[in-house]
Amino acid sequence: MSDSHLIGRLTGGPFWQLVKPVMGEGEESVHFAQLRCAQGTEEMSGALFLTSHQLIWRTIDPRKPEGSSFEVALSDVIGVEEPTRMAAFHAFRIVTEHEGLPLDTYFFPQHRTDVDKLLCHEMFDAVRGAWTQHRSIRFSA
Repeated sequence: MSDSHLIGRLTGGPFWQLVKPVMGEGEESVHFAQLRCAQGTEEMSGALFLTSHQLIWRTIDPRKPEGSSFEVALSDVIGVEEPTRMAAFHAFRIVTEHEGLPLDTYFFPQHRTDVDKLLCHEMFDAVRGAWTQHRSIRFSA
């Protein structure tokens, strides 16, 4: 499998059809990964999509047939980190604000395989890179 084929699968393909309706004009797909998400007391499986402007979550979990979703503009993200206390879970955290309070959302590999751990880490790298770039552009303007 060539790199260009893999890049095409990560930035195009059927999963992106889940989020095309909420993507703005000129917004580009960057990366996606199937992960587990924990927010508050809820945990669900789904896909996290990174675009040039936002993070988009879509639940794909038979335990949650009604589904759930959220979109967060990169400008609304307060922090992206890999907490050391969560290292055993290969998780990363995205911090946003909800009603004036920080809201932590954790993302984990769906399975405990080396491949899923790698995919989760690659998503963390992509999100952190996009967020860092977005912040540097915003604060340099």
